[in-house]
Amino acid sequence: MTPANRRATAAEPGSPAWDLRLVSRVLLEVHRAGQELPLAHFPDEVLGLVRQLIPFDSAWWGNAAAEPMEIHRLHLHNCADTILQDYAPYIADDFFRAALIAHPGVTVNMADLTTREDFVRTPMYQAVGVPHHVEWSLGTLLVEPVSSLQEFLTLWRHDPHSPFSEAERQCKEMLMPHVADAHRAARRREMLDGTRAPHTRWAVVDDRGYLREASPGFIHWVRAQWPRWQGSLLPDALRQNLQQAGQRDTGDSRLHVITKGAFRYLHVQDAQALDQLSPRQRAVAQQYAQGATHAQIAEAMGLSPATVRNHLATCYRKLSVNNKAELARRMGPLAGPA
Repeated sequence: MTPANRRATAAEPGSPAWDLRLVSRVLLEVHRAGQELPLAHFPDEVLGLVRQLIPFDSAWWGNAAAEPMEIHRLHLHNCADTILQDYAPYIADDFFRAALIAHPGVTVNMADLTTREDFVRTPMYQAVGVPHHVEWSLGTLLVEPVSSLQEFLTLWRHDPHSPFSEAERQCKEMLMPHVADAHRAARRREMLDGTRAPHTRWAVVDDRGYLREASPGFIHWVRAQWPRWQGSLLPDALRQNLQQAGQRDTGDSRLHVITKGAFRYLHVQDAQALDQLSPRQRAVAQQYAQGATHAQIAEAMGLSPATVRNHLATCYRKLSVNNKAELARRMGPLAGPA
C-alpha cells in the first residue's frame, strides 16, 4: 500500500473532511454485527468495516490482564499465529504497549512515539516487525468497565513508507468504544442464547475464572460473599464451581453455571424463596416452566390435573410471580426437581 493509494479519510491540510455518511454507516454496521453475527465471525467482519475508514494490512485484537501481565484471548487478522510467541520475550519492554496502558481510551500512533530510524534498530523490530511485516502500528486499549480486563486492538501497516496519520488516529479513537461495546453485545448474546435471561445477578467468565462481563448485582454479591476480593479473577472458592454445568448452593444463594465453549454463564438467585417450595411443588413448577402441560405433569407424577393447578398456584404465591415466564426465570434454567 502506498500513500497515493490510501483513502483520504479525515480533515487534514489538503484533504477532504470526513465522509460522515460513511462513518455513520460503518458505526451502524458495527452495532448490527454485535446484535446479529455469531461471535466467531464478529472480529473479522468488524475489522473489514474498520478498514473502510482506516486502511491497514493486518491486526491483532484481544484481552489481557495487567496483574499478572498476560494476554488471555487473541484474534489474529491476516497475521501468522507465531507472532505471539515471537513477541513474548519483549512484552515487558515494549514501549508501544506501555503507551497504550498509560493512556487507556487514547489511540496511540507509533509514529508519534519514535522515528522510523530508531524503531528499526530495536531488537523487537528485528524479532517481530521483520518476520511479520509490522512497520507501523495504530493501537487502542480500553479497560472493561466491570472486569478491569484490558481490551486492545492494534492495526498494522506493512509499507514502511505509509505511516498512520493523525486523522486516522482520531478516527480509530472514535471507533474503538463502539467496537468494544458491540463485541460485548455479541459475547453476551452468544452466552445468553437458550437461557431464560435476563437475570439481575449474572456474569460471563472464561474457563480460568476471569470476569469478562458482569452485572452490578453480581459484583455486589461476590463482594458480599468474599469481602476481601478484588480484581478480575473470581475467588478460589467460586472458581471451583466452574468446571461443570449445574447448580450449587452457596450460603443463602444458588449459583447456576452454564458452559459454552471456553466461557461460562453464571447467574445467582436467592435460595430462600425456592426453599419455601416443597419437593413436589418444585418438581411441578420445574416441569411446567420447561413447557409441560397440566395433563402431562399429572400423568408423569401420578396426580390429578386439579392438584397440579393447586401446586402451581402455591408456587406462584410463594415465589411472587404472575406468569409462566416469571416462574421460569425464578426456577432457573438448570434447576431440577428436588
